[in-house]
Amino acid sequence: MRFNRQISIASLLSILVLWQPTLANSRSDLSWDRGEKTPSVWDKNKCLGGSSPSFRLGGELNNSTTYNLQNLRNLRDALKNQNPALVTEITVSFQTGSGPQTETYYGIPLWELINNSKAGGGLKPGNSGVNSKNSFLRQYVLVEATDCYGAVVAIGEIQPNFEGKTVLVAFEKKGSDGRIVPLIDEGFARLVVPGDKAGGRYVSNVRNIVILSAPASPLKPKYF
Repeated sequence: MRFNRQISIASLLSILVLWQPTLANSRSDLSWDRGEKTPSVWDKNKCLGGSSPSFRLGGELNNSTTYNLQNLRNLRDALKNQNPALVTEITVSFQTGSGPQTETYYGIPLWELINNSKAGGGLKPGNSGVNSKNSFLRQYVLVEATDCYGAVVAIGEIQPNFEGKTVLVAFEKKGSDGRIVPLIDEGFARLVVPGDKAGGRYVSNVRNIVILSAPASPLKPKYF
């Protein structure tokens, strides 16, 4: 019996020795065992920065569209023909990291880009929360640059029946010689927010303009 038991133990040890490389090989094929992470969607859309040749208009609106410089020029002309009084030129002064700056920009009002039937076609209902009254006042515009810098403009800031501010998506400006020139050093389009003392919301190299809604309040009734 002792002899048979010794053979059994030896056989078991030999099996384990032979099996060990197989286990090692199988474990080496598991990415999580090497500490690797599965690539996410953000890895495929890294914020590399640089000049933007176009931007995407989307989110909670009827017509999602991609615009380049010529598209914006054509749209500006069409909107001016539709409404000759439309403001497409703004002179602004704002503070930058290198001091105060004054520029004259030309472009399309953000509200027209979102709401006009020739462009975004109007807002879609978003997250209205518990009370749906004036639900568009919960909506906002996220403007994102190629380096993922972003800023937000509330719909209430640009809706004509509320603040009615003429925030501009600019694609041209007045040069030092008085000529109107493209925004070469700022990407083909940038956001212009008149009334802001600092230029933090003057997003350049725009690549995305997205309409979103604020989430429902996390507060419970007892807090009111």
